[in-house]
Amino acid sequence: MALGVLLVLIGALFLLDSLDIIEGIGFGELWPVILIAIGVAIIYDRVRRSWRRR
Repeated sequence: MALGVLLVLIGALFLLDSLDIIEGIGFGELWPVILIAIGVAIIYDRVRRSWRRR
């Protein structure tokens, strides 16, 4: 779950940069959204697995 949260945070930082809300990173426009989606998918999978165990 920590990996998912980390990916969401990194993706959000890069997305803010690509929207010119923060400056300095200078990467593409689409891949931060992909990072966020992967992070959310990891978190969702872990939460879903923990609910199945109960």
